[in-house]
Amino acid sequence: MAFRSHPTDNDRQTGLNGDNRVTTALMLAAGMGRRLRPHTEKIPKCLVEVGGKPLLAHTLEALEDRGYRRFVIITGHRHELIDEFLDQYDTSLDVETVFNDRYDCTNNIYTLWFAGAYVNEPFLLLESDLIFEPEVLSELCRPDRIALDRYNPEVHSGTVATVTDCGHLASLIINSPGPSETVLYKTVNIYSFSLATWRAVHSALEKKLADGHVNCFYETAIRDLVDEGAIRLKKADFSDSWWDEIDSETDLKRVNSCFADFSQAISTTNHIPAFTNGKP
Repeated sequence: MAFRSHPTDNDRQTGLNGDNRVTTALMLAAGMGRRLRPHTEKIPKCLVEVGGKPLLAHTLEALEDRGYRRFVIITGHRHELIDEFLDQYDTSLDVETVFNDRYDCTNNIYTLWFAGAYVNEPFLLLESDLIFEPEVLSELCRPDRIALDRYNPEVHSGTVATVTDCGHLASLIINSPGPSETVLYKTVNIYSFSLATWRAVHSALEKKLADGHVNCFYETAIRDLVDEGAIRLKKADFSDSWWDEIDSETDLKRVNSCFADFSQAISTTNHIPAFTNGKP
């Protein structure tokens, strides 16, 4: 494993391999995880255990499985523990961590903008509180995708999206339930960006920060660019796949319960069932 806590210019790759597959991933792991306390009082959210191992280990395994090469993690809260974990973790990925010293006074809009100094290539963007089947990343190995699930108000909350008839993102709806007469999708908070799209997103992030919006979500910048027609993202459909987001104690219990069901299924069958058996 090649692990560096401070990447250099010589460490950077193009982010694409010969068949135009994205091979760089970026994780935002700077937040304090306040809604998941007390689990996150002494450790970062990505080191909270699910199914007997940290979320970060699940993500590393998924990225390895899908052929990613470079993995950049923007850290903040208890960043030294992430470095310690990676020092002991054996992976084929070229892993780098970068410390965001403003993690406790800004939101993820700043963390993603901050990453621009370290990622200047096509990449996969994901957050540190997600868990998913590795296979769901297959479509996101191509640039300019947004992961979306069929919206179920009994299960999902947060940002929703609409798509065009040809499957491209039409709008992001933040802090609003969205129009009832329209088919809605839940954002999974996984994207893939081409270099051109990333440059447009980074510029929009910088403008919002310059206007003082340091405590909003990076999705607001993506929303505005989509509304302006400045970027185009195709839907990567997660509707029939297992994934989950862990924001709270309730979420953690639900996800661990899915893993318990998964383990039981393995012990009573001759094959490994899909994680969709545990999807809410």
